[in-house]
Amino acid sequence: MLKESVQNFVKAKYTKVRRTSLTHKESLVIAVSELNRLIELYKGKHTPQTARLLRDSMDHWIRRYHGYVIEGGIGAHYREVGVDLKKCIFEHVIPAAKARDMMITGVLTPEQALNVPTCFISQHNDEILRKTGRVSSSPNYWEFFERYDVFKGCFETYDGTIIDCNKWTLEDHFNYFKDL
Repeated sequence: MLKESVQNFVKAKYTKVRRTSLTHKESLVIAVSELNRLIELYKGKHTPQTARLLRDSMDHWIRRYHGYVIEGGIGAHYREVGVDLKKCIFEHVIPAAKARDMMITGVLTPEQALNVPTCFISQHNDEILRKTGRVSSSPNYWEFFERYDVFKGCFETYDGTIIDCNKWTLEDHFNYFKDL
């Protein structure tokens, strides 16, 4: 029976989706809905393994949104000035797992967790982050560019607005990108 089913399998035909502001909005609606559902499940009683799997599912939606809407749309919220974008690393200025944890505890909304700051940085500076232990942490999530104080660099928004990394806060970020 299984053999016949497999031999008679016909490849599914999916409609190719073009990225547009509408598909980005649809992605936001679905991702927020799924994150809210997962957060509610997470609040229940479960084993450590179930908790891990629920967090993994949340990570999936956050990273999928970042990949499809942010990286596939504007590239990244920010970019290091003067670097070759083709040789850059797409990086979560606030590590995605920290954004997830802040979302679980209610510090961030799902919408905010889906839009935490991302940045294109040089491969060299990404290596510095690794060597200094800042790959999955940051000294300051409010003034999030403090994460990059281990190397020199200027940063601008995806649309070319230069920012003052010493004063730019998470609130500034969310206000600037509220209509993204």
